[in-house]
Order: sequence, then structure tokens, then C-alpha cells
Amino acid sequence: MNRRQLLITAQSIIEKYKYDAERQCDRTIEFLREHSEWNECEKSLRLAQVEYASNKTSELKRKIDMLKISRLQLLKKYGMTEESLRPNYHCRFCEDTGYVNNAICGCLQNEICKLLSSESNVTDASRTFENSTETNPHNEAVYKKAREITLNGDKNMLVVGNTGSGKTYLVTACANLGISLGKSALFLTAYSLNSMLLEAHLSDARTCQSVLDTLTDVELLVIDDLGTEIVYKNVTAEYLFAVLNERIARRKQTLVSTNLSLQDIRDRYDERIFSRLVDQNTTFVAKLEGKDKRFNKK
Repeated sequence: MNRRQLLITAQSIIEKYKYDAERQCDRTIEFLREHSEWNECEKSLRLAQVEYASNKTSELKRKIDMLKISRLQLLKKYGMTEESLRPNYHCRFCEDTGYVNNAICGCLQNEICKLLSSESNVTDASRTFENSTETNPHNEAVYKKAREITLNGDKNMLVVGNTGSGKTYLVTACANLGISLGKSALFLTAYSLNSMLLEAHLSDARTCQSVLDTLTDVELLVIDDLGTEIVYKNVTAEYLFAVLNERIARRKQTLVSTNLSLQDIRDRYDERIFSRLVDQNTTFVAKLEGKDKRFNKK
């Protein structure tokens, strides 16, 4: 979905919350009006309040107070409270309108983020910078820089390191952070990306362009475990370069993790891809230290 579609879909969700809350309130009022004792109490209270507005006597004040007590007792009798007479909005700040003082409310932004997350292919929303258990000082510094880069959206990132050093966690945390900021994101393993590139290559021109547009239009693209994919002749390198090059030209952020060393990357892919992945003008290149964390868990 593009930005406009995301907003329209998120607004429709908020509007549904508003409709449900107000419909439930209407049903409550309809139920109460089926009882004569409630109608009589409400009528007497309204008349007393109107009279008190023009003649503020202590007697009328006491009468209103007594009628309010009677009203509360009736509500209790029906298993309700005064809150039952007002819509129970999903968001108390905007009352399910999606806006506060003409600015997008947090509830609407949250729905947009949910939609972004559902389209991102990120499978673990708990992998965040806040939940990180990284203790290695060097790796912590890399995490800090990665978070800063994601917040600013001004650079790409290439993370290298041994299996289990935390690369996937890091790029997933970046993706989740980007989504929380309202960015469109797409998380792909190198295997999944390669499958998409092969599909594009074997399809008609329109389908091919659609696949490539998906990869180049998204604001934040994550490629995890680059180097684990099969290298298809006339496909992998050619299309990977096209995607990376186009994203750089559009200033779209790309995050890549790999077990390969820089020399391995140079040997496996052509010089053009290597230069796009390690260009310090556009990319933060970092190495995570440590052995496989998955074997250290108790």
C-alpha cells in the first residue's frame, strides 16, 4: 500500500472503533428507555435542572442531588454505571476521530504502524533496541550507531560477523524501529530476495517491473544473510546490482547483513555490487564480534 492507501485503511479502522463505541452506547440508552422508572427519573431530573437554571434555590439543589442518587441506583440495578451512558471510545484522547488539534493522534499512527508491520515480513516485533541483551562494548557501539542511522534515514548499512553474532537481531531491530517511525519496510532473507529476482527474470515485462518496484519503492529494505543464496547466472548479480543502485539513486535506505568477509563479498559478486555495498559515502560498514550467542543461552 502507498501512503494514501495506508492512511485511508488506518482511518477506516479508527472509524470502526468509533462506530462500535457509539452503537453500543445507543443500545444502552435504548435499553434504559424501555423502563418507565428510568424515563420518569430522567424527565424529573431534566425539569429540575431547567428550573434550577432560573431559580437557584437550595431546595431545588437538594431535589437534583436526590434525583441523581436515584439515577445512580437505577443504573446499578441494571448492572451499569454512569460511564455506560457515554461511548467507550478506543482512544480517549481523540475519541476515535484519529486527530487531536488537527494533528494525527497516536492511535491512528499506531494503526498505520500495524499495517506497515503486516506488510514488512518482519516476524518478530520483540526484537528491538530496547530489548537487546547485547553486552559486548564494541557491539553495543555498533547497535547505537545503527539505531542513529535508522532514525536519521541518511545512510545504508552493511553488517558482517560470524554466525550467531547478532546480525539478524540488529537488522530486525532497525526494521522494527523504522516501522515505528511510520516508514514502509520490507525484510527479506537473501534466499527470499533471490527467489523474487528469479521470478522477475522469468516473468513478463510487467510482472518483472512490479517485482523490482516492490524492492525499490519501499523506504527501508533489509537483506538478511547475504551470501547464503544460490548465485543464478544472469540473475542474482545483475538484478541485485540494479536494486542496490536504484535505491542509492533514490536515497532509499538499505540494510544488509552477511556472514561473508569483505573479501568474500568481492569474490562472490562483481566489483559493482561490492562498491555499492561498502561505499563509505553512503554506507556504514560494521562488524559484530563474538561467538554464536545461540549456543551460550542456558
